[in-house]
Parts: sequence; C-alpha cells; structure tokens
Amino acid sequence: MPSAPQAPEAANAASAQNTHDAPTVPDAPNAAATKFAEPPRPTEPGRRWGLWIAILAAVFAVHVLIALWVAGHRTTLDDTPIPSIPITLIPLKPIAPPTPPAPPVPKPKPRVAKRAPPAPPDTLAAPETTDAPGPLAASETVAGAGDTPGAAASAAAAAPGVPLTAAAANGDKFDPPPSVTLTYDALMNGVRNQTGELHWVNDNGHYQLRVAVPILFFGTFEFISEGGYDANGIAPSRYVEKRGRRAEYITDFHRDGTPTLHFSRSGQSVPLAPGAQDRFSVMMQLASYARGNPERYTKVGVTHEFTVVDTDSSEVWPVQYVGSETMKTPQGYLETRHFTRLPRKTGDERRVDIWLAPALDWLPVRVKQTEPSGNEFELIFTQKSAP
Repeated sequence: MPSAPQAPEAANAASAQNTHDAPTVPDAPNAAATKFAEPPRPTEPGRRWGLWIAILAAVFAVHVLIALWVAGHRTTLDDTPIPSIPITLIPLKPIAPPTPPAPPVPKPKPRVAKRAPPAPPDTLAAPETTDAPGPLAASETVAGAGDTPGAAASAAAAAPGVPLTAAAANGDKFDPPPSVTLTYDALMNGVRNQTGELHWVNDNGHYQLRVAVPILFFGTFEFISEGGYDANGIAPSRYVEKRGRRAEYITDFHRDGTPTLHFSRSGQSVPLAPGAQDRFSVMMQLASYARGNPERYTKVGVTHEFTVVDTDSSEVWPVQYVGSETMKTPQGYLETRHFTRLPRKTGDERRVDIWLAPALDWLPVRVKQTEPSGNEFELIFTQKSAP
C-alpha cells in the first residue's frame, strides 16, 4: 500500500536540520577584498632618500662625462726642459734722461751814446764823445751778422744737441714693431678656454698696447699700456689693469720734474727708475731690442734686466735667451726665439716664458705663465691682421 504523506512538521524539521549542518559561506565581495588587499606604502622619508640617491647618481655621471671630454680634448705641447745655461749679461742698463739746458741769459739793452752838455757861451765847446762798445755789444754785433755760412755753423755748434735715441743712449739699437693686431688661443692647463687679442699701435712717436683675454666665469682680463719713446726705448705714461669684475687699477708714470710712479691701488707715489716698463710693455721692449739687433740672439745665455712696474710696486726682471724653437701654429710652422724670466729672488717659483717670431716682426707668438701651484696659463698665436 502506498505510504501516507509526511506531515508538514516533519518536513520542516528535516529542512531545518539540513540548514544547520551546511557551512556558512561569507559574502563574495568581502572575501575578495581580504584576499587582494594592497601592501602598505613606503613612508615619506624613504621616498626622499631615493630621490637624493638618484640626483647624486646623475651628478656623478655628468662629472664623469666632463672628465672624459677634457681628457679627449687636452692639448699637449712640446715643452723641452730648459738646460742650465750660464748667464751672459749685456750692457743694456737704462740711463737717466739728459739734464735740460739752462735758460738763455737775457740780452742787455744796447747802450745809447751820451752827448756832452753844451758849453756855456763864454767857454770853448767840448768835442762830442761816445762810449766805446763793451764785450756784450760786440757779441751782439757778431751774432747779428749771422747771414754768413761760418756764423751759422758756429751758432749750430753752440745750440743744445737733439734728444738721444736708444742706440745713442746705451749703445743698443732699438726698433719698435709696426702697428698690428694678433689673436691667440687662451689655454688653462692645456685646455682651450677663449680667444685673446693683442692690439699694438705705433704711431708718430706714440704707442698703445692692449691685451684682452676673456676668462670663463670671471669676465674679460684687460691690460692697457700707452705712452711714447725716450732715450731708453718704450716710455709708458699710463698702465691700466682690469681683471674681470674687479676694480680697475691705474699706474701713472710722471716724467716731468722729479720722475715718480703713482699707484691708484694704494694711493702711494714712489721714485720712477729710468727705462721702467709695465708688465706688458716689457714684451714690446724686448721685441724692439731684438728687431734692432737680431744678431745678438744667436748665442744662448744673453740676459737683459728690466725694471717692471705692477699695480703697487716695481721690481727687476732678469730675462734670458734660452734658444731657438720651431712652433706649429694655424698659419704653419714658425721659427721662434725663446726667452724666460729667471727667478727674481730666492724661492721664486712663478715662471714666465715668451716666444718671439722673427717672421712676425719679432712679436710674441706664445706667452706662458706657470704658477707655484703648477697651474699654467698660455696664449698661443693663431692669426695676424691689420690694426
């Protein structure tokens, strides 16, 4: 027989039992959020340290690239060591300027002949007399007759002589270079920096020398020397020095009356030595001596002594000829004469070398200064042009 249907209460009990035994499933969105939760972010200090490390790495890489570029573009120059050479001094000592002639003695007025007073009527008249001319009057008469050749020659012999030239003053010939403009490569420790210029004007007994060198980060270094010529050669009257953005210093050479130097840098005045040069006119003075007597510079060891004036003092520079060298320039190979400044005193480690080229009117084609620290600054000739 078929079974009887289950009672509603039994069915409900079974359903409740099944529901109680089944495990509880969490909500799907909450489970996904728990499984894929984001990791904790780094703190703010950690991010800053990473940024600094990246910046330092970039700066280091830039410095490495600069060092590689400098090493690849460094200009090496053939600097042959200078042997020890005996010094041969030559008589180029400056002389004092000639003493100006005394002013002429004023001429006395001619004496007028005197007449005797008329005699009284009752006496005999005395004869008229004139005073005999004295020595001065006689000399005036001779000088007045200067139309004859003999009188003109005597007057010329009595007149003061013309100013002495450099050759007559110290026995050495002097021939300053003609006007010119030279350009140079400026190098610092063998690395090309900027382009420098030397501008020399020699015009009707006057000169001007201007040397300008731009220096990266410092501005233009400018040196100006101007003046004329006297018995000792170049005679500066004014030296101006301006180094980049620094103040301008001026040294005045006063030659009238008592020769003195005046320094704007210190406000002091000191005696001016005969033949004194400034730091840049000394190069042209040396070139002028070489142009006047080039045969002298065939013997190694010839030495000049120059009094050189700076912006606040003066000192003696012994400059020695150390030999000839062939130098390569953008204009081809040039034969040069190498001069070096000897130590000015014990312990002097600063060195100055100058190369003059006979084919360029003995103008400087290379100038090199070596500091006690080892740093080297050079000017190397590249081009010549009209002033």
